[in-house]
Amino acid sequence: MSGSHSHAPVPVAGSREGEDEGARAVARAAVVLALTAAVELAFVAASGSVALLADGLHNLGDVFTTVTLLIAFRVGRRQPDRRYTFGLARAEDVAGVLVVLAIAASAGVALVESLAKLAGPVAPLRNPGWALAAALAGAAGNEAVAQYKIRVGQRINSVPLEADGRHSRVDGLASLAAAAGIAGAWAGWPAADPLAGLLLSAVIAWVLVGTVRDVLARLMDRVDPEVIDQIEQAAESVEGVEAAHAVRARWVGRTLHVLVHVGVDPELPLGRAHDLAEQVRHRIFHAVPGVSEVDVHLDPAGVEEHASHGETLHHTRPGPSGPGHDHHRHDRHRHDHG
Repeated sequence: MSGSHSHAPVPVAGSREGEDEGARAVARAAVVLALTAAVELAFVAASGSVALLADGLHNLGDVFTTVTLLIAFRVGRRQPDRRYTFGLARAEDVAGVLVVLAIAASAGVALVESLAKLAGPVAPLRNPGWALAAALAGAAGNEAVAQYKIRVGQRINSVPLEADGRHSRVDGLASLAAAAGIAGAWAGWPAADPLAGLLLSAVIAWVLVGTVRDVLARLMDRVDPEVIDQIEQAAESVEGVEAAHAVRARWVGRTLHVLVHVGVDPELPLGRAHDLAEQVRHRIFHAVPGVSEVDVHLDPAGVEEHASHGETLHHTRPGPSGPGHDHHRHDRHRHDHG
């Protein structure tokens, strides 16, 4: 086991420096979006456009999302202590709930305002030229942010940042939809503006559905089955491991915590068994991106589970590979990476 060999998690950008650059990119993009939203919301009062209101709220929601996540990133870096023994990486999951609430609020406001305007006499827009210019500025701002995020994401090898850039590009299209509604109202079809507002409300709701799905999956400890396959294959590739089973993994923030049981020769001396467990952990760190902690439980190969865990089997609830693989850990090897 080498003391100088690093296994820092690669959840976002491949290195701490890359992660910091990604965070700076997101923060700068948030500033641009905040200015864009401010311009749009300022002209909402001057024009009475609900399409512009919906687009401004959408952009403002993106700013809130970014700020919330950046705060969560900072909090999540705090080291574990006696009270928070796993650290505070779950702050990012809490931030996800706040993001969902913010998106839901913006969708609700946009929907109510659009329906209210459609329900009564639809008055012509005031200053439609300025409203149209603000919506086009929203489209330009989102496209600039999209190109910046994608460019930085490609440079630091950050798939999430690239995905966020594509999301900003979709937001730019939403701003164009608002512009189309304003243009239609300016051309003599007043209902075009609130109809565009309804369309944007639907876009925000669509984003909300996807966000809720992702947040709930994370809170329920969902992990892609391919990740479990990778862990098993990595563990079984170590010479001396006869089989890996009862693999469990959960995302804590942006890092993956893993528990794996491996069958080994029951006659191995303790020192050799410990070295073997370390080799398994080492192989998993290299094979699976984002892993920050691996617990290895050694089982005597060829011995029935009821025989090897007879003392504790009745204390554990059934796991994915049968009973007895939940909390019993004869030989726990833990390693933290900050």
